Amino acid sequence: MGRDVRRAGLAVCLIVAASAAVALGAVFLSMPGLGAATVLAAATALVLVSLALLRLARRLDGAMRAAEDSAAMCAETTALTVAADIAVLKRSEAVLSERIARLNAALDTLSLGFLLYDRDHRLLVVNRRYHEIYRLPSGAVTPGMSAREVLRRNVQAGSEAERSEAEQLAEIGALMGSGAAPAQIQHLPDGRVVAVEIQPIDGGGFVAIYEEATERWNAEARIAHMARHDAVTDLPNRVLLRERIEGAITQARRETGFAMLCLDLDNFKQVNDTLGHAVGDELLRAVAHRLRACVREVDTVARLGGDEFAIIQAAVTTPADAATLAQRILDVVSAPYALTHHSVIVGVSIGIALAPGDGLEAERLMQCADVALYRAKGDGRGVFRFFEAEMDARLQARRSLELDLRAAFEAEAFDLHYQPIYDLSAERICGFEALLRWTHPTRGRVSPAEFVPLAEEIGLIVPLGEWVLRRACREAAGWPEGLKVAVNVSAAQFTSSALIGTVKAALAESGLPARRLELEITESVLLVNGSATVAILHGLRNLGTRIAMDDFGTGYSSLSYLRSFPFDKMKVDQSFTRDLTVEQGSGFIVRAVVSLASSLGMTTTAEGVETPEQLAWLREEGCDEVQGYLFSPPVPACALPALLETWNGRTRRAA
Repeated sequence: MGRDVRRAGLAVCLIVAASAAVALGAVFLSMPGLGAATVLAAATALVLVSLALLRLARRLDGAMRAAEDSAAMCAETTALTVAADIAVLKRSEAVLSERIARLNAALDTLSLGFLLYDRDHRLLVVNRRYHEIYRLPSGAVTPGMSAREVLRRNVQAGSEAERSEAEQLAEIGALMGSGAAPAQIQHLPDGRVVAVEIQPIDGGGFVAIYEEATERWNAEARIAHMARHDAVTDLPNRVLLRERIEGAITQARRETGFAMLCLDLDNFKQVNDTLGHAVGDELLRAVAHRLRACVREVDTVARLGGDEFAIIQAAVTTPADAATLAQRILDVVSAPYALTHHSVIVGVSIGIALAPGDGLEAERLMQCADVALYRAKGDGRGVFRFFEAEMDARLQARRSLELDLRAAFEAEAFDLHYQPIYDLSAERICGFEALLRWTHPTRGRVSPAEFVPLAEEIGLIVPLGEWVLRRACREAAGWPEGLKVAVNVSAAQFTSSALIGTVKAALAESGLPARRLELEITESVLLVNGSATVAILHGLRNLGTRIAMDDFGTGYSSLSYLRSFPFDKMKVDQSFTRDLTVEQGSGFIVRAVVSLASSLGMTTTAEGVETPEQLAWLREEGCDEVQGYLFSPPVPACALPALLETWNGRTRRAA
């Protein structure tokens, strides 16, 4: 096009030049008088004009060429700029697309469901895991949906079937509300649990994170259950029982009262020790099952530990309501149990406290029921007792005695007294029985019948028994050669083979020969894991000590035990000795014991000899040894030399 313009311009110049030449020629022809010089000048001017026009035409052509080249360059530059911008834009779009793809891929690999909403609660981002958690088909939830539409898709898929659609839709408003909890739990109909966390973002909108937390929830629920329930019976434990008591107290302040029952199984320890802990646990589960069957759904049965249970009986208006339940429990629990491999029978003792009459504090009610239980056990077991006001005074006295007993043990504020054992054939004292004594600074002399059972209850009897053994061996080591010392060993000390090491250490520390130590056990010891006890007895015998069965015939004697372990001595209880000379008294029993011991190669010692008549009878029946107030009451160690002088210093035959 530029070339055509240039050509047209040149043609115009030539036309103008030619037109000028023609015009000038016409002028010359019409004017013949002109001279040659004039014509020459005119021709010259014409030529100059033509040359100027040609020069103008050339300039015009050059300018148009330059303009054409400039336009072409501009067009080319513009095209290059646009192309470059397009290329940059395409590269940016490619990078953005790649980043979005990576983000989506990353979101889809998350183990958490992820939803991102804008300030208008329109969905911006959703990942695949969200669909998997709620069992939604792929693409069921897409960007652009409102939060309500997202929930409606869940409703339609049946993931929230337990609630109405209106209830579920209302939840969205709560989730998005300013006061909403940042973390919530959803329980799905198929049993799964989903943890939902809602977090606002800057500029409006929010992020919702969904985690399928079924296993974690179940594990935490199991841990929480275990913290409040007994592992053996699955009954509520002390923690949950305390909460239930507090709830019952709140109810009692507004409406009716309730009863607090404390239960303790009778003879359970014997079952547990003789048949093993597995059988004991099975028995506890069976007892728990029966207790549940005795109460209503509004009541609570709990296990406090060991063989102790507790019951909260709700809506109790009169003591008769609690008495009826207690009697039903006595009847049901005491029936025989057919366990997997054994048939056993246990009893139960029950203490009852009533709210609000006996108090409206959890600790107070438990204390009152426990005091009543203590009374029930003291009244022969297998019965129930209500708490009474005077019981509280006895409880306080018992607790005070317990504190004093613990303090006395720490201070070793005990002493040993010794009662002589008289040999009827040798007519002399052959040894002494060590007896524990406690003189309190303000109470004075405390009877062993009072503090020894308490020591057993509070777990002091084993260390206290070890102290007696060491002290007796140390003092007996200074006696004249041939005198023995007898030491009582409690059933609790036979629960472990450590007793053998304790005896061995006491003998080594004191230097007392083992043959001069006589260990006395009661028949009840043999009922505690009989085979293990017999093994311990053989271990003690191997040390060289002598073993005596104390109070034979007053407990659960069995001739099979005498056959399984050959005791060195049988001791006749003072209750039999007391009635020896009474008509139709216990003489035939003592005669049988002496005869049995003699046939088994054992010696016999009769306790509680207080009169010459009793002594004569025992001598006549062949009893080997005697001890009692006829010879001497228990005396301190410092009095033994005088006692030995009295009975062993000169030839003297007891009456």
